[in-house]
Amino acid sequence: MTRLPLRTVAEIRAALREGRGFPGDREDFEADLAHALEEATESDLGAVASVIVDYRGRIRLYSDPGFEDALREGLDIAARIKKGELG
Repeated sequence: MTRLPLRTVAEIRAALREGRGFPGDREDFEADLAHALEEATESDLGAVASVIVDYRGRIRLYSDPGFEDALREGLDIAARIKKGELG
């Protein structure tokens, strides 16, 4: 799998437009970015960088071919624990 660079706001937006993210991520990214920008000062853009890093991770996780299998396995284990089948 080719790893997307996802270093800029434009790259994050493009990936989200392509559907590479969880449901609602496209809208949530814009809201989170706007909030981070509203709170930012000229010398501290750390919150903006955090939004970019967070959504880059979400896009990469969602795009990972093994993600759905791992999620399904985790849900199966949780169901078995609830039924008392596992410790």
